[in-house]
Amino acid sequence: MVRHGAGAQNGTAKRFRLILPRRRHGIVLLAVALMLIATNQGCGGKVDGSLTRAVEAWDSGNYKVAAEEYERYLTEFPSGDKAPDAHFQLANIYYFKLQRYDQARAHYSSVVEHSPGYPNVQLARERLAEVLGEMGRSYEAIAEYENLNPQSSEERRRIRLRIADLYFGQRNYSQALTEYEKVIEKVAYDELSEQAYLREASIYHIERGQYAQALPVYQQLAIGTSDSKVRVRAAYGLSDCYAGLLQFEEAIKALREIKEESEQADINRRVADLEAQRREAAQARSGVENMK
Repeated sequence: MVRHGAGAQNGTAKRFRLILPRRRHGIVLLAVALMLIATNQGCGGKVDGSLTRAVEAWDSGNYKVAAEEYERYLTEFPSGDKAPDAHFQLANIYYFKLQRYDQARAHYSSVVEHSPGYPNVQLARERLAEVLGEMGRSYEAIAEYENLNPQSSEERRRIRLRIADLYFGQRNYSQALTEYEKVIEKVAYDELSEQAYLREASIYHIERGQYAQALPVYQQLAIGTSDSKVRVRAAYGLSDCYAGLLQFEEAIKALREIKEESEQADINRRVADLEAQRREAAQARSGVENMK
């Protein structure tokens, strides 16, 4: 009986020894899990804290602090889920608020190159092109604009106008004219075509002195615009081009189309100059005829 009782006690002890390590193992796993949860929560709080402070600084107009907070987040979580948005917002701050174009270029480039699925990737590319233009890197800007794929015809024309303006700024007038034509062809007169016509007129009239080519462009502006300032500019352009072609009557007539009171003193002066030029031209022709 004693041996039987001792055996029972030994069996019970063995069961406890077998069960006890399992309980310890479960406790260890639980402790590790709690540590992981705490760590994740701590990181999440840190992430949310940086981004929240960045947004709050932006809203309060403290753009330097906002940039620092976005930079802090990207330093600590360069591959985080919110990294593309942080790059995009940081680039916007550098571009629009701090005018640090090189930093803006770097962060827009990061979005374009590393986050093709980001919802604002096309906008990031367009702003990258704008920044490159501001930096004087016109042909790189043109390349970025050409990589855009606008869905609407109006957006395509808007981008084409920007490309044309970059060529204009580089004094590549032949290519600029080609691009401006893409803005105005097969569409009704609108704000975009008005800008293209103004640039075309400037190239033909001012840059090249091609008065005959400039005349129809100025005429289109005079007829199509609803902006009184553009209409006045077109009338002056018409007058200058007619004068350049020695068509002084037409030049004076174009000036008389301007009705704005504030322009009348200048118009009277110009008309007097044109009448003097007309007389001189008539005298020159008369002298040539008498020599025959």
